[in-house]
Amino acid sequence: MLEFVRRNRIVLASGGLLLLSLLLLSTGARTGQRSDPLRRMLQEIMRPLLGAVAAGWDSTTGIWRDYMSLVGVRQENERLRRRILELEQQAVRVAEVELTDRRLNELLRFRSRLEGDTQAAQIIGRDPFPSFGTVVISKGEAEGVHKSMAVLSQFGVVGQIMTTSAHSSRVLLITDHNSGVDALVQRTRARGIVEGSLDGRCVMKYLKREEDVTEGDRIVTSGLDGIFPKGILLGEVTHVTRGTRGLLQVAEVRPAVSLDSIEEVLVVGSGASLKDELPAEAEAKQGRDVAARRDAPR
Repeated sequence: MLEFVRRNRIVLASGGLLLLSLLLLSTGARTGQRSDPLRRMLQEIMRPLLGAVAAGWDSTTGIWRDYMSLVGVRQENERLRRRILELEQQAVRVAEVELTDRRLNELLRFRSRLEGDTQAAQIIGRDPFPSFGTVVISKGEAEGVHKSMAVLSQFGVVGQIMTTSAHSSRVLLITDHNSGVDALVQRTRARGIVEGSLDGRCVMKYLKREEDVTEGDRIVTSGLDGIFPKGILLGEVTHVTRGTRGLLQVAEVRPAVSLDSIEEVLVVGSGASLKDELPAEAEAKQGRDVAARRDAPR
């Protein structure tokens, strides 16, 4: 006990003096206006201590108010940060929905130009090996999809069904080296076969050497293979190779469809054809659509 008093003697003395002064002040207030020298003396002595206590109290309460305000600001900032993240995520979802809706509308407009059995599907898987040009779509045997059906987009030919399961199918892309599509040069009607290659490009083979084929010519399906409707855009000639000998020439073709980024396709049954437009008009419109997509800012 003595040790406690010794260690805290200054605090105890100050507290005692403070209590004594408060008692005297209270007594003086009750005694009215009578002169009390002792009270006046103690009041004068205690004045600095009372001022220090008041200042300390004001400082303490001010620090507490600042602390509580800071806590409130921190909580409000955290709430605002969460709200900003929610709004950013919502904006991403809305933008994704708008882009998907735009693509589906374009696909449906193209679908309305086809006569025959057609159905839309999503690409749900891609082959990880670049030398194998295949994708997996969300429709299979249960939806009436079977091998060798054509797969198109609003921009042109994608490929054909290679294998099927109950609710999915694997599509052989036109850039795969196992692919082949009977095709025509739109401008001159020269005929050949568009095949894929091991490096993921397309080439048009079996073109007669005397046929007029130049860079920029559009290549369309001939419809003679019984798989693809006639007049669907395959791509554009980027280079023509004519050897000094032989009867044939080869044209490199850039696919009309961006096969690495396409997300929705149309699966088309055999016997389907373009309607309501002459083939040349349909092909020209496809060419304009592809050119607009290629030139659009990204």
